[in-house]
Amino acid sequence: MRKIKLLLVLFVLFGFQSNITFAQEKENEYQGIKIYNENTWYWQYHGKPVILRGGSNDDNLFQWTGKQLTDHLDLLQSATGNYVRNSMSDRDEGNVYAFKKVGENTYDLNQWNEEYWNRLTFFLEETSKREIIVQLTLWDHFDIGSGSRWKNHPWNPERNINMDLGTWKGREDFYSTVDRNAHDELNFQNNFIKKLLSISLKYDNVLYNINNESSESEAWENYWAAYVKDAANEANKQVFVTNMQLSAFNAVRHVMSKGDIFDYVDISQTNQDSKGARGPAHWDYLMFLRQKIASYGPIPMNNVKIYGASDGSTNFSAGSETEAVDRFWRNIFGGCASARFHRPSVPSKLWGSGINKRVQTNLKAMDMLLKKLDIFNCNPHNDLLIPRVSVPSMMQAYVTANIGRQYAVYFPQGRYKIDLDPWVFVEKVRLQWLDVNSLKWSEPQIVEIKWDGGKNDWGYRGLLTLETPSNRQCVAFIEIIK
Repeated sequence: MRKIKLLLVLFVLFGFQSNITFAQEKENEYQGIKIYNENTWYWQYHGKPVILRGGSNDDNLFQWTGKQLTDHLDLLQSATGNYVRNSMSDRDEGNVYAFKKVGENTYDLNQWNEEYWNRLTFFLEETSKREIIVQLTLWDHFDIGSGSRWKNHPWNPERNINMDLGTWKGREDFYSTVDRNAHDELNFQNNFIKKLLSISLKYDNVLYNINNESSESEAWENYWAAYVKDAANEANKQVFVTNMQLSAFNAVRHVMSKGDIFDYVDISQTNQDSKGARGPAHWDYLMFLRQKIASYGPIPMNNVKIYGASDGSTNFSAGSETEAVDRFWRNIFGGCASARFHRPSVPSKLWGSGINKRVQTNLKAMDMLLKKLDIFNCNPHNDLLIPRVSVPSMMQAYVTANIGRQYAVYFPQGRYKIDLDPWVFVEKVRLQWLDVNSLKWSEPQIVEIKWDGGKNDWGYRGLLTLETPSNRQCVAFIEIIK
């Protein structure tokens, strides 16, 4: 009898251990987009760490068809980009709705317009082929915000055969179904997301975001995050979910408060003048959020939108294109996992730069740097800078470093002279300059470190003087010589 009990105990123990091992192996085998095992500030894809960066000329690329889409994705890839945004939006000219049209301006919410879903499948297929990561947004309140958009949308009870007139009078009613526990209304929304996930869960290059620039309730955000997680579990898939709010502060607070259903933060709203900041204040904003997230446990910080358009734009809320470019570099140097230039919109009010020539150049320059710099072992380190001016905030320079090995300093347009302390005792370093606009590296040069107090007795800090070679954007790349 004792032998039988002992065998049962061993069976249970080893069987349980086997299940744990199997689960771990299963997670390790997953080659899709997921949080990087070695450094959870970042993503990995196909088993390798990856910095997500990109730009595109629309926010709902799945609505594009044929060569219009494939040529755009090829352009992004040629510029070394690997990251796009896609909202399930239908408000632009040429877009189609998800529901079947059964009369003049009348739709059936229980029947699908297959063209809508075929476009999504084609989009995910083409991005997957190119190893482009898609940050997919489920809901976009601008689709049904007001006026003609709501008047003509299938969600409007006046435009469908399924709902009683007056059930939803607009955005407020539509986005309050969870709070009101309106089961019948919520059922239509559930069916839409269920159909969406039946397609997107087949692909391993998708990150999920609940709302675009959300100001909806916590209950709404949590409901859909849990819905996506549950659907993924049923499909035996691993997914990562966030929410993008109009306030980056609130977005981070929300994710940190509900870590059981949210996996990463999107801090896009730091990247515009009206909701975020510019120049050194933008860097400080990043560092503030990074500090809070670090106390919670590092998770990726994504920027699926960097606002800022042509320098002649009158959209003062978004900011300038020069500032957008600087935000792109600050985001990556500040330890963010992704950075994408926001799409342009109407000429009179440009919000972003899309993937214009200037964006392409900066994407390529970043790729050139990342081929030399092991960013995944670096951290933001502006504490290593020693300003040479009386007002330090006037001196723009941004540092990422693996202290004792590699350092990179980004300089915006302008002439700058600043000192860098390598922190470790070292006599010489190798220095190269990357000219962003010309996409050229300078020849490497060996530079001696000056130590306060003299070479023999070292001193309390080292000084590597960096003077930009021109007034153009550039990056100083420094390696310790052993």
